[in-house]
Amino acid sequence: MAISDYQGEEIITNIVIKGGKKYEERKYIPRTVFNDPQGKDAYIIGNGESRIGFDLYSLPQDTYGCNALYRDYEPDYLVVVDRKMHKEIVDAGYGENNTVYTNHLNITRNGGVNHLIPHNPHKGAGTTAMHIAIMDGHTHLYCIGFDCDQDGPNANVYKDTPCYNDSKTIVHQTTWGNQIYQMIASHPHIKWTFVGGNQPAKMFDLDNCTRISYNELSTHISKNDEDTQSN
Repeated sequence: MAISDYQGEEIITNIVIKGGKKYEERKYIPRTVFNDPQGKDAYIIGNGESRIGFDLYSLPQDTYGCNALYRDYEPDYLVVVDRKMHKEIVDAGYGENNTVYTNHLNITRNGGVNHLIPHNPHKGAGTTAMHIAIMDGHTHLYCIGFDCDQDGPNANVYKDTPCYNDSKTIVHQTTWGNQIYQMIASHPHIKWTFVGGNQPAKMFDLDNCTRISYNELSTHISKNDEDTQSN
């Protein structure tokens, strides 16, 4: 389903066991974000250290960022699924002037100004950001800062900061790599381009997935700018 067909959804807010029977309390949450992807690629920004040194402000719309990215850069859409990270974002008041996607549990627990993740895939923030971009109608995703080829010491841009593990913690990044692989494989009509970093080799055995350098990304952005100005 594309976002053009999405009007909202009913979610389970509570489950009550009464008289040996299960009762679900439900609430309908309407669609609150309206984005036109016409003629635009999507740029999905992960927080792997491979993106250090790249100027995120050189990216055009539409950018989908994850978690603590908001501390350094304001993406068009910020995606957060971790409860503690979401609480920090709410306390910072970030959602009052920016679009924050999260799940209904975080909305219920932490409050704030949020937008429900449509048809939540219950995956990590990066994979969820890709899911939202596809729901928005994007057909080409450029993915930056995704280092998920192997488990090892924390290699996140925000390691050793609040809501994140320290630099010595072993992080199972292959879990995210497998999630992303499954999403790519299940959406053969969507094109994925990873920029730098390290991702599972099996991703690139798929016809709809490739990898480029940051220099190639900058060239792509510059060419698009020139094409836009000439039209």
